[in-house]
Amino acid sequence: MSVLESDKIDGVAVSGEDKVLNLLITDHLDFKDEYRHLLTLQEKINAYLGFIEAEQYREIYPDSDIESFIIEIHFKHKITDNCRKFIKTVNNQIGEINTICIIVEN
Repeated sequence: MSVLESDKIDGVAVSGEDKVLNLLITDHLDFKDEYRHLLTLQEKINAYLGFIEAEQYREIYPDSDIESFIIEIHFKHKITDNCRKFIKTVNNQIGEINTICIIVEN
């Protein structure tokens, strides 16, 4: 799975005594077409937020008492300043639902 498959969750796990749901996005795209890349990433993040808001994770972890969410975005390529700004903007908006995006660069 990858950032291109917005209808799929790349990875999911529970940590912190079942209080934190970790969601993984794997992003293998380079930034040659930065605009298209950021749109693709936005679609994937929006799909994850829909997954969270609809509480679809309860199908996987029905007995968990999840209180917060981490979306880890693992980038294969060095990210751009605009990508950092985009993730910062996303985090400002999703903090209200106890969610944060974390950037992981290889």
